[in-house]
Amino acid sequence: MNSLDLDARMNTLETEWRQAYESSMIARADYQSLATGSKPNADLIDRARERLERAEALKARILAKIERLEESLLRRG
Repeated sequence: MNSLDLDARMNTLETEWRQAYESSMIARADYQSLATGSKPNADLIDRARERLERAEALKARILAKIERLEESLLRRG
């Protein structure tokens, strides 16, 4: 991969990470709202927690890709 390809890949990953971050913030707010609501519904809370866990896992996977790409850039550089 040339430098332009690496830069483009980094930009794409950073955009994906920002989207995942926003999704995780929304999922966290939904979860907290349901968990602290006046009439907690265990099923809804479980589903919200699962959405939050998936969003957090996606963020972690994207961050790992970013870190590997950064290492690759540093080795070339």
